[in-house]
Amino acid sequence: MAFAATKVVTDADKGGDVQLKAGDTLEVRLSSIPSTGYMWYVHPKSTALLRLTGQTQTKPPEPGAGQPMMVGQPIVQIFSFQSKRKGDGILLLHYVRSWEKPVLGEVQFTLHVVVE
Repeated sequence: MAFAATKVVTDADKGGDVQLKAGDTLEVRLSSIPSTGYMWYVHPKSTALLRLTGQTQTKPPEPGAGQPMMVGQPIVQIFSFQSKRKGDGILLLHYVRSWEKPVLGEVQFTLHVVVE
């Protein structure tokens, strides 16, 4: 019996490659600063090989937990994807303000995905 695996990638993996098997989970962890209005979103042109199954984020440290609460503290957005079928494609996320139109030069996270 084979079990599905979970592969975790971070900001450091930007532009790299990841290999999965059909049914595996890919967890993408990207830093963001939501107080600026910018958040990571899955781009509509991202590969159809992966299905977004969940999205969460870490919480900034609580005031009094050794650090004062400050505007601009980073969090980590966590995206969970399940690989659907064999093939290869590009996972694309963009770091934008949801109320603004996309612009040239926006920050993007790309990852070449190969599903075996």
